[in-house]
Amino acid sequence: MADTPILFDKPFPEVQVRSPYTQYSNKIMGSVLVTGGFMEPFGHGYKSTARQAIFKDGSMRTIRPGNYNIGFDYTKGFGTNVICMYSGVVTRAGREGGYGYRIHIKLDTPFVYNGQVHTCYQAYAHCSRLLKTVGQRVTQGEAIGIEAGHGPRGPRDYGSHVDLDTYCDIRGQRIHLNFELLAGSLDPKDFIEIIEMMKVGSRGLDVRWLQQKLNITADGQFGNQTKQAVENYQSSQGDLSVDGIAGPNTCKKLGLSGYAIYAKEVTVIKSQPVQSDEITDPQGKFDFSPEPDNEPLLANWVEDYDNHWKFELKTSRNNLFNWYAFKAHLEIVQGYEEDIENDNLGDLDPSEENQPDGELPRWEKALKNCPTEGCKKATSDPENISPPGVAASHEIARRDMTHLTPERLSSLKKASQKLNVPVAIAAALASRESHLGGVLGMFGNNPGWGDNNHGWGILQVDRRYHSLRGLDDPYSQAHVEQALGIFSSYRDQVKQKHSDWSDENVLKGACVAYNSGVSNVVTIAGMNRGTTHNDYGDDVIARAQFYQQNLA
Repeated sequence: MADTPILFDKPFPEVQVRSPYTQYSNKIMGSVLVTGGFMEPFGHGYKSTARQAIFKDGSMRTIRPGNYNIGFDYTKGFGTNVICMYSGVVTRAGREGGYGYRIHIKLDTPFVYNGQVHTCYQAYAHCSRLLKTVGQRVTQGEAIGIEAGHGPRGPRDYGSHVDLDTYCDIRGQRIHLNFELLAGSLDPKDFIEIIEMMKVGSRGLDVRWLQQKLNITADGQFGNQTKQAVENYQSSQGDLSVDGIAGPNTCKKLGLSGYAIYAKEVTVIKSQPVQSDEITDPQGKFDFSPEPDNEPLLANWVEDYDNHWKFELKTSRNNLFNWYAFKAHLEIVQGYEEDIENDNLGDLDPSEENQPDGELPRWEKALKNCPTEGCKKATSDPENISPPGVAASHEIARRDMTHLTPERLSSLKKASQKLNVPVAIAAALASRESHLGGVLGMFGNNPGWGDNNHGWGILQVDRRYHSLRGLDDPYSQAHVEQALGIFSSYRDQVKQKHSDWSDENVLKGACVAYNSGVSNVVTIAGMNRGTTHNDYGDDVIARAQFYQQNLA
């Protein structure tokens, strides 16, 4: 079986590393503190000759004589096992001067550079004892030595750490590698730090985010002050265990959800992915500084976009939600998924969490059983469909699916789950309002607009009645969530207004209200009167029933 590609949980440093050291982890080596980055300047021994190294971006650079690392240094603690990163065969093992006890492994995993395959080696130094000898096979994750700070005079010459050098021979020269190159083709999102359970001893951006939520000094180190603050918060909630450990429940309650974006250096966040910080429109950019006290930018999602990150902020800046920034300038933490909560945006029934197998959730069941006459002639004629009715509504919905890209469907699904609205209803509303975006910007409307430039986006939120969100993208998550929030609020109001109505009629009434307001939802028989073409509710329900059967 091939070895697992090894990546740490955050971008691996190729710059000077200073105390307090950052905790990194991967599934083979576990958690380590990195005390020296790859080829970092000003560190770890004078090199009298030039060395060549290949960095993470694939560039080969010549490093002039001076003080610098040739690999990277890390520690798990004095006397702990040194874990083999990749499988292979031991080629050298023993004392090597200032390296103390050092072991070299010829790796099974090759290194491919400029189309050529090269044999790769790794050397682990400063051990107090080696557990393998020359010629032995070692497997990924196996212990191969004991960590110390071994040098010329003994196991405590230096602070306890392992010096790991990854190298290969190219055209007869030893070339040092950033070991993460061995992982092959990488997803940029591998470099987004994932929030984990935090307790005393934890370090990192996730701890800093936690501390900022707790309104205490944000140094990224989980010590006794942070533990006490966590305990105080847990005590104040009543439904959390008071243990001083920030696990999923505590973090979700504190709001560590979505993404937290930090600046590594002073940078410009831009409304478009350009190659410089020069943007003519001052509304299209803002400065972002890495000051320790700065709150992170909070985003709903982060997307890889060439050499930029694209992200949608939870709160707009300059009236825009979607922004871009160079990847190299940012550090990002991914928090937990937001829980679905009843915040007056939807009528959530706790019983829906435990539906019997094979039984549809409440509003899905209501949609399936909802009676409908479909669209009227005034709706079907412009589409050249005859006769009107349920079949005509289904055909319109089918045609509109050509505009339902995977990205748009994903956005509808995410908002639908959050707001307890069947995704088929969301798609049907978007079909009726804008042909799933197909007619936005047409008939004299500006791009992204409809209804004489009053309705915005795929779900046509009317600016005359609502403060619009997601104005930089008519398909944005912010826009979709606002629209479905409006719909679910109307559903609650219709249910309250007509407490004796069935769920089927409440659902159709919410569709009517989305077009003409709750005040127009008076009787079941006359529900559609006053809506566009006097068929809005029946048409949307018919389209939704088509999507209920045809959306994956």
